Amino acid sequence: MEINKLRINNFDLYHIPNNKFKSFTIGVYFFNPLEEKELSRKSLLSNYLTKYNEKYPTEKALTTYLRSLYGMDLYCSYGRNGLVTTMNFIIRSINDKYLSTDEELLKKAVDVLDLTINKPYFDDKLIDFEKKLLIEDINRLYDNKSQYATRRFLDIMLKDEKCRFSSIGTVEDAKAITKESLTETYNNMLNSKHIVYVIGDISEEKIKDAFSNFHLKDEISEKLDFIDYETKKIEKVTEVVEEQKIRQSIVLMGYRSEIRLNDDLYNGMFMLSSMLGGYFHSTLFQEIREKRSLAYSVSCDYNPRKGNFAIFAGISASKYDEFKSVVNQIIEDYQNGNIDDNVFELTKKSIISGIYKSADQQTYGIGFVLNEISGIENHTIEEKVNRVLSITKEEVIDAAKCLVLDTIYFLKGTIKFKKNIT
Repeated sequence: MEINKLRINNFDLYHIPNNKFKSFTIGVYFFNPLEEKELSRKSLLSNYLTKYNEKYPTEKALTTYLRSLYGMDLYCSYGRNGLVTTMNFIIRSINDKYLSTDEELLKKAVDVLDLTINKPYFDDKLIDFEKKLLIEDINRLYDNKSQYATRRFLDIMLKDEKCRFSSIGTVEDAKAITKESLTETYNNMLNSKHIVYVIGDISEEKIKDAFSNFHLKDEISEKLDFIDYETKKIEKVTEVVEEQKIRQSIVLMGYRSEIRLNDDLYNGMFMLSSMLGGYFHSTLFQEIREKRSLAYSVSCDYNPRKGNFAIFAGISASKYDEFKSVVNQIIEDYQNGNIDDNVFELTKKSIISGIYKSADQQTYGIGFVLNEISGIENHTIEEKVNRVLSITKEEVIDAAKCLVLDTIYFLKGTIKFKKNIT
């Protein structure tokens, strides 16, 4: 993977050459420490800045202009990476070289990016409008029972820990947003750590020319905590049961492992997660859904920046105790070294297939830059494949032994399924 670092004005720009696509992608990543009070503001800001600016103060005006540029796409990807929030302002456009006219789309894309980041149009009425949309989005998440259950599970398991926070924020914090507080968060964003990148078949000369009038504030030099090393001593398993008038019940079982990125057992834990619930052939899916019909759906998730591991399932309320028993037995089997050879080999093949597929994505290279920023070791495709091939059953077993059950959350449905009458 070729990545060239250019110094333009007061910022570093990462140029990732790629001639596989007829389009180019440019973007600016901002990184901020996770602060609860700012989450709703950042969520609103990520949408607001891509709709309104000084030159195009309405969403319609900006959309019309972008359409005139062969459907140029502008959006912001906002989320959380460990104890860091990220805002990635992205513009994707067709490459000029594939047009019959010289539109200088790279320059125009950079101009739009400059308007988006450096020349916002803050208006009280527009802010109030976006607040309503944000509150609707938050409420919609909580109306979704899977999202609600996940949120309650994290609130319980990660009580008093920063990683429990949802990046979208809360309704209460959204309601409290003002023009002044939004401006404050915007300025915090501008003064935060940032990276600029260009991906595509574009020369360095064109890039330097397009960004010649683009400026960013000096970035902070402090180290950001992408990995959450906070730990908790588990004295007993916390089990919470809540009832709601729903048909399908939802259960989450949360484990702590203390195995994080760059840890010796990371590969083993990643493999374990994939073997348990990453694919249709995985143990949880086959044992719980296919063989025993205990769940309508079952999956697991490993958070390598926190070290937590969660199993999620949609079940019938009457199957709750049996489900827990089977999951406990599956985990115990892995800890005792009872690993299915077929699952082990199929999982390796599936992971490797995913590596090659991800490498075909235009934005693949930006992951290398993000790893550099967050202190994660980079590997080539070949190195990644070889690492997967080298994972042993012993590593998987050792990783499984690190799993300690922390929390069980059960959202119990009280509406019974009606039996079909023939």
